[in-house]
Amino acid sequence: MNFQTEAPSSKVWNLSTRKHISLPIHGTSIVTCLILDVLRNVIVTASDDFTLAVYTLSTGQPKLTLTGHEGGIWSLFSVTYDGQNLLISGFTDRTVRIWDLTSGKCLHVFRGHSSTVRCLEVASPIWTNSNMDVENVCSQSPLIITGSRDKSVKVWSIPGKDEPSFVANEDLNAKENPYHLLDLTGHTNSVRSLSAHGRTAVSGSYDKTARIWDIVTGECRHVLTGHKDKIYVVVYDPIRDQVYSSGMDGTINIWSATSGTCLHTLTGHMSLIGLLELSSSSDPSPYLVSGCADATLKVWNPCEGRLDRQPRVLAGGDSILRMWDIQTGTVVKDLLEGVTSIWKVAFDGQWGVCAYAKRDERGLGQSMLDIWDFGSNDPKL
Repeated sequence: MNFQTEAPSSKVWNLSTRKHISLPIHGTSIVTCLILDVLRNVIVTASDDFTLAVYTLSTGQPKLTLTGHEGGIWSLFSVTYDGQNLLISGFTDRTVRIWDLTSGKCLHVFRGHSSTVRCLEVASPIWTNSNMDVENVCSQSPLIITGSRDKSVKVWSIPGKDEPSFVANEDLNAKENPYHLLDLTGHTNSVRSLSAHGRTAVSGSYDKTARIWDIVTGECRHVLTGHKDKIYVVVYDPIRDQVYSSGMDGTINIWSATSGTCLHTLTGHMSLIGLLELSSSSDPSPYLVSGCADATLKVWNPCEGRLDRQPRVLAGGDSILRMWDIQTGTVVKDLLEGVTSIWKVAFDGQWGVCAYAKRDERGLGQSMLDIWDFGSNDPKL
């Protein structure tokens, strides 16, 4: 689940007459990634059918189908750079691909990981180093950070719009790629999660540790140890310079990114915590939402390391998509019922989207995409 805090207040939302669009997507395949991009008026879905699909947010109309990968898609990020609207994807075929989100063309293919690219982030380093080489590298483009089941983290630059297409063949070593900048090594098991801002990246691994990296120099600033089982999610909070991590041991750790020390260990969940989301980092009163395999959702105060109650979020269970009022802990609306599985949920401002599976009249599975506009005041909708 993804959410942001730019939502209008409940007085603005029109829950009874909202605009609701529902459409089938990706056949019977699982939806592995979902991007809601309100600024560009698009939704992007990725699936284990090896394809990416782009839809118009306001109408739900399909725009593009992107093909070319030879495996399932597990990581996705959209970014604007040098006048380009780009989509960056990581797949089980071990490649990182950069797409033109306007035309659907695959512009670049990077190789170098020896296993699935499980997670990726894009960050724009803030540099103060007087060394011109470092300065030039950092000022050229945002950086792509990728994490893989091969235990490594890699850093890449993004080609400019006037640079020729770069497609690495299977025999090309990552170091022969002019856009490959760094190999960050040290994890001893799969890298499951990444979070980045500025020149800081945090990686979480099945080796039970998280690592804080400088993506300009490649330095590992801290190794965060304390979890008793695999880490599934890490979140970096640049405003407070804190890291939040969760995983199989059912705990959430809050770390100082400055010192690498554990500030708080949050307990109460009884199983895998596979969801950890921070409200807007610039929010003076932020909240941290955790979702657990024990079918519970908790809201925490990350500054004080305690349970808290804050604004509204969307949450999905195995068969129901519900909107909750965090202030009272009550259900505001059941948005979907009787579904087979909920794959992904994203929320931004007045818009909510959900990718899920349901059974049709013949009992066959079908993946679906639903779109809600909660800000509509049109009584006809």
